[in-house]
This record gives sequence, C-alpha cells and structure tokens, in this order.
Amino acid sequence: MSKKGKRKYTVADKMRILEEARAPGTTVAEVLRRHQVDAATFYRWERQAKEGMREALEGRRARNGKAAEREIERLREELEKKRRIIAEVVEENLELKKGL
Repeated sequence: MSKKGKRKYTVADKMRILEEARAPGTTVAEVLRRHQVDAATFYRWERQAKEGMREALEGRRARNGKAAEREIERLREELEKKRRIIAEVVEENLELKKGL
C-alpha cells in the first residue's frame, strides 16, 4: 500500500475553493469532494482568510499605533535623560555657590 501524499494548494487554489464553496446554489460538501479537500482543512483556510482580512483592514492603524508607541517611548527616555542632566547641573551649581 502506498501512502497518499499531501497535496499542496497554492494561495490562488485556496481562494478559488473558498469562493466556490460560498457561491449560491452549491454546497461546501460538493466543492470539497470535487477538490478532494477535507472539511477541517477547508475551515482552517476560511478562518485564516478571515484573520488575514481583519489584519489587512486593521494593519495600517495597528502599524501606525505601534510606531507611535515606539516614538513615545523614545521621547520618554530622552526626557528622562535630560532631567538627569538638569539635576546634575543644578547640583553642581549649588556646590559652586556654597564655595563662594
């Protein structure tokens, strides 16, 4: 007995199968039989497609949000560094005034 190998589907194949299965007048079961795809695989593709659409639609906002967060963190670090420098200068200034 030879072991049946897994078939590799391209992204275009997967999209076509997903669209075909959701077309009016057809059933998911018919399409899956015709393309020899099991239900678990089909529903995984469907879930991945929905997640991909969500990420694509939210993508710009999410990327911009992360960039803004990084910039805020950088500015906070810069501000803290400047505060430390000011504190050192004030301390040195007070010591110099005491010496006069």
